[in-house]
Amino acid sequence: MDEHRKAEEGTPQDIVLAAGHGGEAHLGGLVEDLVEDLAEVIEDLVDIEEYARSGRPVPRAHRYRYRVNKQHFETESPELTGRQILERAGLLPVEQYRLRLKQRHGAPIEIGLNQEVDLRKPGVERFVAQKKEVQDGLENRRQFALPAEDVAFLDSLRLHWDAIANGGNFWVIIYGVPLPAGFTQPATDVAIQIMPGYPTSPLDMAYFHPPVLRQDGRPIACADTVQNLDGRAWQRWSRHRIGATAWVPGEDNLERHFMFMQDWWSREIAP
Repeated sequence: MDEHRKAEEGTPQDIVLAAGHGGEAHLGGLVEDLVEDLAEVIEDLVDIEEYARSGRPVPRAHRYRYRVNKQHFETESPELTGRQILERAGLLPVEQYRLRLKQRHGAPIEIGLNQEVDLRKPGVERFVAQKKEVQDGLENRRQFALPAEDVAFLDSLRLHWDAIANGGNFWVIIYGVPLPAGFTQPATDVAIQIMPGYPTSPLDMAYFHPPVLRQDGRPIACADTVQNLDGRAWQRWSRHRIGATAWVPGEDNLERHFMFMQDWWSREIAP
């Protein structure tokens, strides 16, 4: 606040003096001015996703941190267009991408290139960007709809993937997922069943073709069941989300289950 405004609005000492001399009207005005000044406290940096998840309003700040897919970015302006968000994330040309706003509650909202988003708006959590078309020389099977954040995650892997309906069940198949050293193959295809009610209902287990086997020949516990899927025999690793790894609706999704699966591999070959 500048010196001229200070002179007009007064200081806490002025409030005390006004109260002592019976200036009720003047006192009321000074109190209102002081409250307004206190409301102008500005944070240095706020993470809008943290505020959205906790249900708190986003305060005024010098900088705002927001997320696009798995990357974080900062901006001094709380208002950005869809085009600016994609450009700053390096997703070019922007015309080839679809941008969605993930809210704390409700379905994702598609954001146009020239549409402005206020990062301080209640519930604004993060952004999901995905290519409008995947052109990798292979036929892409999209036989059922996945949440936008799952599609963005799968596209971010830069691996071919399918979403297929098979025998009344829904499956995501990811091709050529790299394996850590210690297994007989450098990579495997991964199948994950998308359960009815997902993402509220949990994902469970994972299936591999070719089978994931240890180089030293030691057997892997609970990995000897075969599942026939899409014309191939898949090895099932029976691992369940219980205890500390139990499924948390609203937080867990396909990406987190994929990371959970990768942790199985790491722990299996750990010394």
